[in-house]
Amino acid sequence: MKGAITGDYIGSIYEFNNTKDAYFQLISPNKEITDDSICTIAVANAILRGIPYGEALHELCLKFPDPMGAYGNGFLAWLNRKDMSPYNSCGNGSAMRVSAVGWAFEKEDVMLSEAEKSAACTHNHPEGVKGAKCVAHAVWYLRHYKDDLEGFKKLMSQYYPEWETYYKPFEQWNGVCQNTVPLCIQEVVYGKSYEDTIRNIVLCGGDTDTNGAVAGAMAGARWGVPDNLWQAAYKTADPYLQGIIDEFVTKFNVNG
Repeated sequence: MKGAITGDYIGSIYEFNNTKDAYFQLISPNKEITDDSICTIAVANAILRGIPYGEALHELCLKFPDPMGAYGNGFLAWLNRKDMSPYNSCGNGSAMRVSAVGWAFEKEDVMLSEAEKSAACTHNHPEGVKGAKCVAHAVWYLRHYKDDLEGFKKLMSQYYPEWETYYKPFEQWNGVCQNTVPLCIQEVVYGKSYEDTIRNIVLCGGDTDTNGAVAGAMAGARWGVPDNLWQAAYKTADPYLQGIIDEFVTKFNVNG
């Protein structure tokens, strides 16, 4: 969860202005968490309070209606209507917000069921659900077996057999799970550290804050998140959001 929020922060200013500078600053005064982190924190809040994921997303995102980066059009329309039925999205929003599930549930089958629920309240397209389950599974697996990289690669291949040969970098906007998640897996497998993974995924272009959140969720579980990067991201969150983060991190002993 820390990894997702930090990756979102690091990629925040490059979403609409991709960078090719391999030495870009990881910490910058004009960076802040975006809608990706608010959705991630909403999922964490649902778990803490034992309420439906859709209700938690609706409540928290309407409380913070104008984040950096802005909510996607489909999600924003869902937020602003009384009918909370899902809208069959395969967008990468289901994958970027799911990391808390991978930290909160110890039983693998329960974790996967919760990941599906966290997606299906909005992103009930099969690819949207698969993306969320894959990222949650990755976080869960790396928490428990972070030294078993071969096992992780095999697990990821069950979801996206093409991840090893996935084309990169992005040359156009790729906002769906089936484009975002395989590339993020690739960068986590071949990355040398949390920082290296996030730097590389941002350099791939495209939807950099969401790519940072997805890759960051997995990389945080694998390596942990450097405290200076985490603190830089955390400090940009509203105190209300910080309170939810603190409660979740403490309850579930989140270190990545």
